[in-house]
Amino acid sequence: MSTSREPLTRDRIVDAAVRLIEREGVEAVSMRRLAAELGAGTMSLYNHVPNKAVLVDLAAERIMAEARPYHVDSDDWRDHIRAHARAVRELARRHPRAFVMLATRRLSSDAGFRTIEAALANLDRAGFRGEVAVGMMRAMVSYLLGTVMREVATSPGLGGIALSPYEGVDAAAFPLSAGVIDELGTYDHDQEFEFGLELLIAALERFRPST
Repeated sequence: MSTSREPLTRDRIVDAAVRLIEREGVEAVSMRRLAAELGAGTMSLYNHVPNKAVLVDLAAERIMAEARPYHVDSDDWRDHIRAHARAVRELARRHPRAFVMLATRRLSSDAGFRTIEAALANLDRAGFRGEVAVGMMRAMVSYLLGTVMREVATSPGLGGIALSPYEGVDAAAFPLSAGVIDELGTYDHDQEFEFGLELLIAALERFRPST
C-alpha cells in the first residue's frame, strides 16, 4: 500500500489503473484494489471517477495517447495501411496486457478518434467510404486483434507462455497435419504478421471500387 500523502486526483487514479493493468491485466482493476494501491478510501475514488467502466476507458485513452504516428514517404494506399498496421502492432507489443482493452473499448476522446481517422483516411485512399469503409476497418481490427493477441500469448518476452511442441501425431489418421508438424509447432511472428497483412491488402484490392 502506498504511503504517499499526495492529494488524490483523477490523473493519479488513472496512472495507478494503467500500472495495474500492465502488471495483471484489466480484469484485476477494481475500485477497492486501486484504493489500496493509492492508500486511499474506496469511496474517495468516486469523487474523481464515477465507476469502473469510466476508469477503464480513461486508462485505455491514456495508453492510446502513446501511439506513435506513423510516417511513410508514399502516396500508395497499400503502404499507408501497412505502416498503420505495423504501428498498431508496435503499440500492442509495448502494452501487451492492455491491448485487448484498447481494441474493444469505445473511446470518444481525441486519442481514440485519431487512430480511427487514420484508418478511414487510408481506406479513403483506396476508394472505400461510408459503411463499406467501416466494415473494412473492422475486418482489419479483427485481424490485428487476433494475430497480435496470439503473438503476445505465446511470447514469454511479452508475458505469454511458450507453446509445447506437438507430440504423438497419428500420421495415418492425420497425414496432412503430420506433414507439416514442425511448421505447426513453431511461430515466426514477424513473418506471419506480414503474410496476413498482405492477404488483407490483396482482399482489399479485390473489392476496391472501380475508378
